[in-house]
Amino acid sequence: MNLYLKILGFLKPFWKLIIVSTLLTFLYVIFNSVSLWVSVDFVRELFTPDMLEQQAEKPDKPAAVNRSVPDGQITDLKSKFDVYQKLNRAIKGLIIQEDRFDTLKMVCLVIFLSFFMKNVTFYFRRVMISFIELNVVVNIRDRLQKALIYQPISYFEKHHSGKLTSIVFNDVKSVNTVLNDSFGKMLLTPVQIMVNVALMFVFSWKLSLFTFIVVPISGLIIVKIGQSIRRKSRRVFQQISNVMSTFQEAVSAIRIVKAFTAETRETEKFQKENNRYFRLHFRSKKLNFITSPLNETLAAFMLIGLLWYGGHMVYANAGLNAEKFVRFLVFLFASFHPLKEFSGINNTIQTGMAAAERIFGIIDAPPEVYELPDSKKFETIRNEICYHNLFFRYSSENPDVLRNVDFCVPKGQMVALVGPSGSGKTTLVNLLLRFHDVDRGEIRIDGTDIRKFTLTSLREKMGLVTQDSILFNDTIRANIAYGDIRASENEIIEAARVANALEFIERMENGLDSLVGEKGVKLSGGQKQRISIARAILKNPPILILDEATSALDTESERLVQDAIDNLMKNRTVVVIAHRLSTVINADKIIVMQQGRLVGQGKHRELLKTCPLYKMLYEMQFMDNVEVS
Repeated sequence: MNLYLKILGFLKPFWKLIIVSTLLTFLYVIFNSVSLWVSVDFVRELFTPDMLEQQAEKPDKPAAVNRSVPDGQITDLKSKFDVYQKLNRAIKGLIIQEDRFDTLKMVCLVIFLSFFMKNVTFYFRRVMISFIELNVVVNIRDRLQKALIYQPISYFEKHHSGKLTSIVFNDVKSVNTVLNDSFGKMLLTPVQIMVNVALMFVFSWKLSLFTFIVVPISGLIIVKIGQSIRRKSRRVFQQISNVMSTFQEAVSAIRIVKAFTAETRETEKFQKENNRYFRLHFRSKKLNFITSPLNETLAAFMLIGLLWYGGHMVYANAGLNAEKFVRFLVFLFASFHPLKEFSGINNTIQTGMAAAERIFGIIDAPPEVYELPDSKKFETIRNEICYHNLFFRYSSENPDVLRNVDFCVPKGQMVALVGPSGSGKTTLVNLLLRFHDVDRGEIRIDGTDIRKFTLTSLREKMGLVTQDSILFNDTIRANIAYGDIRASENEIIEAARVANALEFIERMENGLDSLVGEKGVKLSGGQKQRISIARAILKNPPILILDEATSALDTESERLVQDAIDNLMKNRTVVVIAHRLSTVINADKIIVMQQGRLVGQGKHRELLKTCPLYKMLYEMQFMDNVEVS
């Protein structure tokens, strides 16, 4: 029930349109009922009018008469409480004319007008409902994207991007299908059924009771099938996520796949997941398809019984004449389609509920905390950044990846983090950016724990250039200006110049307006890296983080980028992660990490004497005994 209420919450802004569409639904049903009612009059007038009129005027044979009440009084009471007679007289008073041809014309006119108005109301009702449906789907997708964007980095480390993509598009599409197939019907179908049932009771309460003996059986079948469909749909949505993940991994790593001639292996892996999706989906479809045949079989059984029982009542003149019986059958047949749709609606809704569970699993996930009640805005660094007795692990099941780390980064200095892969270097800068929060200890800026700053203000004062140059499928201009969307043309050009990127940008056909392609595929590795650095330069942060910023560059590009970094580091506090010691031997301080522990810190020459690990790394990279200043 809570899930239904959450979905209905998206309908709340459109309550006025829902009321109007509900009123149009009632008008549609009324006009439809009038058209069906008058259609019987058309048959009566066109075909055997004399016989049907005589039969229609015959008094129904009472089952039992209380002789203590005068006959005239009984007739008055019947006339007073016979709803059918009142409705019939009112409609006949409208269409019956003195001339039979005039009556026929009036019947045709009323049928035309009722069908015309029915379809006019149907059109405006569908337009309003479609407007609501599409807005709801767009709002759900907006909420879903916003919820994902505001999740912490740890959330994306635990959930595959293929699964998240599948939820945003496939699961929301399923909810769209539910709304498209069921929302309008949920308004129309119950009203149609209730009006038809009410009129059927007006015609004959005995036949109506006989008719609805089968309804509880049908309802029970619908509920049980719907519960099973929901369980199976949940498995189908999970499996399509697996299919998308397998596909996405192979495409994103296509160079490795081809380099290792693993095309056949990846194809088999995808086919295995895809075939499992087929089996699960087909099983769900088979169950869905059985609902309609079962209900129609029950309806056929009910109809045969009705024809037999109702025919006997007409022949025996036992409270039912031919005209009433025909009208009863007309409205009964008119109820079959909405009843059939109503049974299908439940199956559709259960499929949507399975999708909604996954959607709201993301929407309801607690977002990254950007502001604590006592948090304050971070302005700039004045003295130093200090890692104080730091411990961190990625999950409670895993061991610590950082243990008792303690060092400081003075303002305006360049501090380099070096060490073997897996030693904790990237984790240290991730904690500074608060992609994760420490388990024990603190990271302080000017003596204040960074968790006491608002997250937005903290990250606004930091620039990041990563090992993998992350560019968006947009123009060079847009990628550079991502650091400051309000930047002017001259500021963008200056940032590109300082990053030594302007030269190759000007050689491109469209200059700054050249598209870089997905992940910057149209640029070389060095060009992508220089665009990333230009983006950080334009942001102009007081704290700069370079995560293997020159690792993708050749010697010439490295020299160009290193010159840009040297210019950028002036009056800034810089934290550099590097495997290539040639880029950091002139750093103000070098922090040496090994297996999550700090094993040495100091300047290059000092560490060569005091830190065996640093000396080993240096000798491995400088076998030719390169002289340094």
